Amino acid sequence: METVIGWEAKIERFLTTDMPRDEYVERCKQRAFDYLDRGDLKDAVASLVSNMNARPDCELPHYLATLGVLLLRGNDAPGLRTLIEGVR
Repeated sequence: METVIGWEAKIERFLTTDMPRDEYVERCKQRAFDYLDRGDLKDAVASLVSNMNARPDCELPHYLATLGVLLLRGNDAPGLRTLIEGVR
């Protein structure tokens, strides 16, 4: 089982580096929207930040990650949606 997990991690890492940046960003945003659409603001923020920061050329500025946490604490789903939409 550990071998499978290792392969999945290698495949995921390959996809993050081989995919064009704009396509990768859209994929990250879609994952975050999927959580947000289910009402899971915590995982929407976590997904966006961790997935964007997985690639050096996509790292979110610290202030955007902080804003995501503030929107989460305020239970502000519309604000979080606006944040995710604005990520480039």
